[in-house]
Amino acid sequence: MTDTPLSGAPAAPAPAATGVPGPSGASGEPHRPVRLPWTRMRLRTAPGAALATFALVMVTAFLAAALPRDVDRYEDTAVRHAVASASPRDRSVSLTDDYDPGADPGAPSVLDPGFSDSVEHTFLTQLRPPLRVLADQVVHGARTGAESAVPDPELPRTSPHAPAADLVAQAGLASHVRVMAGRLPHGVPAGQQSADLEAAITQRTAQVLHLAVGRTVHLQGKAATPVTVRISGILTPRDPGSLYWHEDTDLLGPTLSAPPAAPGDDPKTYWHFTLLVDRTAADSMPLLGQGATLYWHHPVDVPALAAHYVPALRRELASLDSGPAASALQRATAPGVRLTGGFGTVLDTFAAERTAASPLVLVAAVGVGTAALAVLLMTGGLAAERRRAELVLLRARGGSLLGIAARLAGETGAAAVPGAAIGVALALALLPTQRWALPVLLGLVAMAAGALALPLRGTWAVRRIRPPARQDLVVVRPSRRRLVLELTVAVLVAGAVAALRTRGTANGSDPFLAAAPALVAVAAALILLRVYPLPLRLLARPASRLNGAVTHLGLARAGRSPAAGQLPLLALLVSLTVASFGGSVLAGIGHGRDEAARVTVGADARIDGRFGLDPRLPGEARKVPGVGQVLAVRVEQNGPSGSFPVPYAVVIVDPTAYARLTHAIGLPALPAAALGGSVAGQAPLPAVVSPRIAAALGRSPAPLTTGVGTDDIRVAGVLPTTPATPGQDFVILSARQLNGRHPDLAPYVQYSGPSTLLAMNAPGRRIDGPALRGLARGSTTFASVLLRGEQRAALADSPLQHGAHEVYLTAIAAAACYSALALLLSLLQAAPSRTTLLARLRTMGMTRRQARRLVLLEMLPQALLAAVGGVLVGLAVIPLLRPGIDLRALAFGTGAAGAPAPVPAGFAPGLRADPWSLALPSAGLLVLACAVLLAQVWVSGRRRESKELRVGDRA
Repeated sequence: MTDTPLSGAPAAPAPAATGVPGPSGASGEPHRPVRLPWTRMRLRTAPGAALATFALVMVTAFLAAALPRDVDRYEDTAVRHAVASASPRDRSVSLTDDYDPGADPGAPSVLDPGFSDSVEHTFLTQLRPPLRVLADQVVHGARTGAESAVPDPELPRTSPHAPAADLVAQAGLASHVRVMAGRLPHGVPAGQQSADLEAAITQRTAQVLHLAVGRTVHLQGKAATPVTVRISGILTPRDPGSLYWHEDTDLLGPTLSAPPAAPGDDPKTYWHFTLLVDRTAADSMPLLGQGATLYWHHPVDVPALAAHYVPALRRELASLDSGPAASALQRATAPGVRLTGGFGTVLDTFAAERTAASPLVLVAAVGVGTAALAVLLMTGGLAAERRRAELVLLRARGGSLLGIAARLAGETGAAAVPGAAIGVALALALLPTQRWALPVLLGLVAMAAGALALPLRGTWAVRRIRPPARQDLVVVRPSRRRLVLELTVAVLVAGAVAALRTRGTANGSDPFLAAAPALVAVAAALILLRVYPLPLRLLARPASRLNGAVTHLGLARAGRSPAAGQLPLLALLVSLTVASFGGSVLAGIGHGRDEAARVTVGADARIDGRFGLDPRLPGEARKVPGVGQVLAVRVEQNGPSGSFPVPYAVVIVDPTAYARLTHAIGLPALPAAALGGSVAGQAPLPAVVSPRIAAALGRSPAPLTTGVGTDDIRVAGVLPTTPATPGQDFVILSARQLNGRHPDLAPYVQYSGPSTLLAMNAPGRRIDGPALRGLARGSTTFASVLLRGEQRAALADSPLQHGAHEVYLTAIAAAACYSALALLLSLLQAAPSRTTLLARLRTMGMTRRQARRLVLLEMLPQALLAAVGGVLVGLAVIPLLRPGIDLRALAFGTGAAGAPAPVPAGFAPGLRADPWSLALPSAGLLVLACAVLLAQVWVSGRRRESKELRVGDRA
């Protein structure tokens, strides 16, 4: 400060940099005080703290803004993938109209090409955003209402059943084909019908059915007179993958079909093909007596789709289906025009999966957000504790709480505001999406937390002037506020856990339920803070009797509980819990997919025959590379009847071999002894059944009909699942016992032959899937081959699953980084006092080895407490929250729909402990703590004690 001048002397001008008002002049006029630029001065004197705040807020704001942007991106990708991977009909908005010749005989006007064009124009004018279609790729036309037999004997046949064909008159034929032979079909005069038509066929149809230009085929419908069709040309598609050639499955080439067959009869397959006629020939379709169907397929503009458009798209489709838009369309066109197609179903499926997955993603977001918020608050709290003496001095000199808070807010805001702005800007630039409001809002929250943590904590600490006191002593009786806070947290934790266990995550996104893992961690931190000093004090007493004071001193200092040590423990536990919970979710997803593939397939590979399998197939399957154990069983599907209130399957097996296979695949083993032995006379046959069948049958025998006859059965055992019929109720019988009851029908393959083959991998090998499929195709006409590896791989193909998986990986990494940051900040906070202590002790003769042991004994108990507490809380969260966490959406999702076999409806994976996510972050914290402490001891040992003590005195 400047000296006060003598009375009457002229006042010396006060330097602007001092900030102290100058003395009064001779005239008595006071000088105006000069204000210091507080923020600029603090940034110059402590640039490291400002840069640390800037970096922390920038990273946190980036993560906060990037999370919703990333969710939007992978949800947009998921909805586009769901639509693009659907069948061409299901990724289109389709209209249909049926013509019934019985209701309106004669040549109908609705089959005229002009009517089809007018409907198309009217529909396109009524579409409203966000529903956008590709108007230049619309497919519309007419086809016969049902297939007509083609009795021409020269056409190839696969059975006595005659081939069948449809007439198709589709707009734009000339622009979608290349004529390989002949020409395009000629039309029919407008308003006339003709029983002699011209049609073109695809090159594939000509090859399979041995047709050529000029050949004639006859279509026999319900009418008495057939329609004669002359082949005018052979065509090849310009773009076989376009919607134009996928209006139905028979446009590109003939398909092999089979009518329903009676039980025990061989299927009678036949060729079904399409004849492409001119649009004007549609008026002649009613001559077949089969009616006609008009269709309009509008492919959706897939790149223009976005996940947040889905609710509006579903409302628009609902209006077109049975709402105002449907009424307006029918008034403008015809009463029979209606919406069809599976585009709405695709959107409904995606919306259901997103609704199921969103709560799980919200759990990860709330968890890592809580960890980030805890670290930001801890940073402000540690800064407030470090500057307590400064703030107390300001209060003692008359500073108001509001003024101090404003100065501190300006100081932190100078670093937090640009940091948050840069973080949000990076998120917006690196992750482009259509929405930006929520990312900006979350970035503002991160900025507010970083800017206001120090002002609020600092002013709260000096709200009352108290005499100086030691900050490293435990308060004997905690305040009532702390008790109320702890009770409030306990009530919130109990409520969140109870609500999550009862309501689950399938009922929508609830932030309170999503915060359950973080709240459990907060409650555990409060408990640990209560009991933490007690074990160390008990250890310090016997340590005081040891030779040397290092052990006793280290434990005594570790047993003290400074106020600044509570926030780091809280931040560490929350971060470690979030990391372990994310790992348990990912482990549960992986284990659930493995179990689902095993339960769904029932073996490493299976072959299911639609009409039974060749009895020689098991022997031939054993020769396929990689095949080990092979078992053939018979499965008969039955509907509800009599004593069986639910659909079920009868599984007829060799009990001993089937028991070995169930044990090899890891499913509950079949009690072979219950099905063994002989059954005297007409006594009920023993059966192993599913739980629902067992509850329905009870202890009473019940009649059961199989392919060989009807027998009474009794419940001899219960299994939750069985390999032959995944996800179904079942009744397992012994083949030997059943065939012994019916020796007359048992020798016939159609009544007792195998229908399913189960195969296991040979030791150290894998089944050759292509070879097994080739064997199945050569052995039976209708057979499906399913491999467990393919089923497992198909469950992980959904972009929605992949995006949520990436979110959880990011949450685990972010939580681990925040835990490491919290530990570093807590260690650096105590570094100056620790350095001064070591300097004083070195003047008393302490060696470097003793210094290392002292700092480890002082600080490692806190780090060990956080690490062990994080592991225990992570383990406790799994059984607490497992009943309420449904991982089906993340484990299966759209991948389940695209899998070779559907996942059983009742199969729901749950949380599963992941050793890596539990142990690795905690062990990393301990290693980091040891490295930092030992480095500090090494650095302080290289400096002179006199310098360290002078620094401590000035501090």
